[in-house]
Parts: sequence; C-alpha cells; structure tokens
Amino acid sequence: MIRSNPSMYTIEMRIRENRVRVYSGASSNLRFTVNLSSFTGGYAGIKSEGPIVSEILRLGDAWVYEPYERFDVVFPDESKVEYGRLSRSGVTWDNEFQVFTLNSDVEESATRSEDISMDYDFFHSALLPLSCGNDYTVKIIPKDINIWLSRLFLGDADGFSILYYQDVDGLVYWSNEAAYRWKLRGIAIWSLGQEDMRVWEALPKQI
Repeated sequence: MIRSNPSMYTIEMRIRENRVRVYSGASSNLRFTVNLSSFTGGYAGIKSEGPIVSEILRLGDAWVYEPYERFDVVFPDESKVEYGRLSRSGVTWDNEFQVFTLNSDVEESATRSEDISMDYDFFHSALLPLSCGNDYTVKIIPKDINIWLSRLFLGDADGFSILYYQDVDGLVYWSNEAAYRWKLRGIAIWSLGQEDMRVWEALPKQI
C-alpha cells in the first residue's frame, strides 16, 4: 500500500513507450518505475480490492504538460504585464493551447532551472502615479489553467509592510480548528497585551 489506512490521496501513472512510472501524493512523489519488454496498448482505469471513491479520473498524453504558472496583471494605468511564465528547455511549445511537449523522456522539473514556490513573489512594476485617498482597479487575467493567486499587494517603491492581526472571531475559528479538526489539546498565543479583550470571554466557551 502507498499509505497504511489511507483516507484520500492522489495517484498518477505515466506510460511513455515501454516505461511505466507511478507517482502519488500532492507533490507527485515517484514511487516506482517498471520497464516493459513489450507494450502495445490496452485499457485504462482503476482496479481496487475494496470499496473506493474516485473524485476525478483524468486521461491525457504522457508527454504533454499544462503549466499552472502564468497570469497577466492590468495596472491602473492600463499597462499589462505578464508574470509567472518559467523559462524551459528541451520542450516544444503549443502557443495556441499554452501547453508544452517534452522532447525526451525526462521529468518536468528537468526542463526548468527555477523552483515553483508557494511563498510570496516580489516584482517591481513600472512607476505608477497613485494619489492617496483614491480607489484604483487592478485586473488579474489567468492565462494557464488552475492558477492560484491568493493575494496581490501594490506597494510603495520606497518600502511598505504587510501586517496581519487576529480579532476574536479569528482566534475562536482557529481554536475550533485546533480542537476539532487537528485534535490538538490547546493553542498558544505568542504575545499578550494587544489582543481583542473579548477573546477572554469567548475562548473559555470553546474549552
């Protein structure tokens, strides 16, 4: 078994010529590789020794990839800038459908020198004449499928800060997550004295 007593996981099988690779997990970890002496095709599907629920079954070309990286930003001055597209080698691009095909039997990560991070990325745009007290519109245009864009901040070129703070509703929410979702015995608060005073009325009710 890939995991003992699994509740939900992703599995991927990739067949290129006579080589079969099996991956699993959200990060598509390679589990094993099998080289077949002969392979002439056949059926595709799922076979299980017990009851399972399949949320999605996807079939595709094992040589073709759909990148999840590019989006365009239209700034308040109507200028449009492309972000996210990684430089790749050893691939052939299809500009009409925004997909690429590997030219040799390698992993997708071997086609690029950059890592894909879920952390903040910082980019310098052209200077924008923005005045305080006004509202401005920024348009996000996804160009690849499955783009995840959590937040976009326009910051001052001289420097800016991003500050997060919790109110009582946020603290109660995360205490409930800790207790009922992750089965933790409690939560820790990093510092005291700046909190919403209502938290001391709400948290004891969650215990």
